[in-house]
Amino acid sequence: MRFARPDAEFTGELSGTFILVFFGLGAVHVAVLADGLVGLWQVAAVWGIAVGVAIYATAGLSGAHLNPAITIALSVYRGFAWPKVTKYVLAQVAGAFLAAASLYTLFGGLIERFEQGQGIVRGATGSERSAMIYGEYFPNPAMFGGPAGPPASLSVFQAMMAEGAGTALLAFIVFAASAQRGSRRPTVGSVAVCVGLGLAMIISVFAPLTQAGFNPARDFGPRLFSYLAGWGSVAIPGPQGGFFIVYILGPLLGAVAGGGIHVLLSHTAPAESASRGKVPRASTSDIAPIPSIPSTSVVSPLAVAHAPSQLVMVGGFLGAGKTTLLKHMADRFRKEGLRVGLVTNDEGRDLVDTSILEASHRGAVREVAGGCFCCRFPDLVGALEDLTSQLDPNVILCEPVGSCTDISATVLQPLKELYRQQYRLAPFTVLLDPQRTIEALDKKTGATLPEHVLYIVRQQIEEADLLVINKADLASPETIDRCRTLLAELVPDTPVLTMSAASGAGVDAWFERLAALGVSGQRIAQVDYDQYAKGEAALGFLNANLRLAAGSPVNWQEFADQLLRRFQQQLGSRLVEIAHVKFRLATGQDTVAGNLTGTAVQPAIRGRFDRSRQMAQILFNARVLMAPDHLQSVFEHSLAEVATGFHITAETTELHGFAPPRPRPTHRYASVVSLS
Repeated sequence: MRFARPDAEFTGELSGTFILVFFGLGAVHVAVLADGLVGLWQVAAVWGIAVGVAIYATAGLSGAHLNPAITIALSVYRGFAWPKVTKYVLAQVAGAFLAAASLYTLFGGLIERFEQGQGIVRGATGSERSAMIYGEYFPNPAMFGGPAGPPASLSVFQAMMAEGAGTALLAFIVFAASAQRGSRRPTVGSVAVCVGLGLAMIISVFAPLTQAGFNPARDFGPRLFSYLAGWGSVAIPGPQGGFFIVYILGPLLGAVAGGGIHVLLSHTAPAESASRGKVPRASTSDIAPIPSIPSTSVVSPLAVAHAPSQLVMVGGFLGAGKTTLLKHMADRFRKEGLRVGLVTNDEGRDLVDTSILEASHRGAVREVAGGCFCCRFPDLVGALEDLTSQLDPNVILCEPVGSCTDISATVLQPLKELYRQQYRLAPFTVLLDPQRTIEALDKKTGATLPEHVLYIVRQQIEEADLLVINKADLASPETIDRCRTLLAELVPDTPVLTMSAASGAGVDAWFERLAALGVSGQRIAQVDYDQYAKGEAALGFLNANLRLAAGSPVNWQEFADQLLRRFQQQLGSRLVEIAHVKFRLATGQDTVAGNLTGTAVQPAIRGRFDRSRQMAQILFNARVLMAPDHLQSVFEHSLAEVATGFHITAETTELHGFAPPRPRPTHRYASVVSLS
């Protein structure tokens, strides 16, 4: 499992731009110095092929921008991280400079002979006829035989407009070629071909005017080299000046304009989504090969193509700690410079999990509500597509409903077969609460949950690629050892790790093990859907969203603590077991969050509040062995009691009690899908 680390991104942009410029400028060297290529189209064809090869070779490292103008446009419209722009631009300019230096090492003798034969004095007026093999000039000296033939034939403004228009067309093609289409994401090969061919057509029109640069790095890197190699002021600022306006500012403005036009047209076009109707199956004919086609380019291209996102699915029963783990990993990935997306899942809406993750990763969280991933598979695909189009994430973290099982057969296998070009699936991890695990596996232990609910826990364990015993900081060593022994008896071939998602202990070992295992969805459990449905139906679900108002400043942390404890007491007095209860109370930047994983378990509450606040909002999710209408009544009664004591009024935005329907997955695969 590989992520595009910052050093890989720099290397990708440097090497990709080097390939692009080395072969593209190499064609110009051959055409100018040795008459080896005939006409504009042949030179341009090499440029186009060079672009395609550079994209194909380096897309997995950096996304293959290979052009500062494209990098800026991607930051403006597709969420590419602005802090990375400087690194990308430096890598692109360095790659172009090194390509020019390498070509000079090879062709230096031919350049001198060409200059002698043409009576060119390097650095003097007219030496742009040899300098043009590195930097660009307007009009094209190869077309007019001199610096501007005459200079008034193309003004600085006209040249800037030409470069801007050409780059706008190029950016539009790049955005279109790399855009998601319904459930299909373009392959690197299709992007390479489309961009190379599109650039060829653009160059065939603009090259006589400005040499068709369209790429500030391709222009400035070789231009800087030629300045140092003796062309001096003919290279910078050039015989007419204006190289910055024409070849740097023009492409930057053009790319932003071209990308913006594509975004505008995309937003006004009818949306095509996998959530509308049946999800199509992929076939080998869906993957476009790279045909042998001519391309063109007289002075520079670029490209963008996206590596597949790493998709990490973490399952486990209610209260196992999945959200805590995903938040920890998302925070860590972001600090490492990676783009992260998250997908939450529940039978209902107004999720505490979504609210918690959105608070620290705003705009990067999508929620699949109204059913589990298996039953809402098109919605899951739609959420993944939306994250991809908006963020182009390196990694997407997904958390299925805690009462759901059969994930491998109904989610992982379809993703592997239908979307293998878009996503690389990490091994499926199931997170375990040690006490719940012992309940499910040890018949001699007094269970707090009924057998048909514990059946779901066992099925989750049996389908996992990797099992992780969580909450190691809270459980005794004896409990952890007992848990390991029971797991070894049930699934002896499944790796088992221990961690504390809350403290971070063991998280590194988990992620290293994911990378070592490599392949996802290697086990499909045999699931009795009647038993599975009975287990889910035994749980009452409650999702509440309330606005709270106090007549005077309130200790909101104490209010939240008392509400959770009162709710627990009410259920305990009825001998009702809690599977999981969690809440998040917020106002402004202050939050208090808490959870319960059992009727006899001590509540966990964290956070603090400014006591001067008199308004707050609370999300409250409960999963309890109780009929939904009775559960809702208990919550309302508990809330009324505690709110009265604090002189708080509650306005209900959403209060919904329900039981999950029978699982009806969109897909169910009987065997493991091989990616070989």
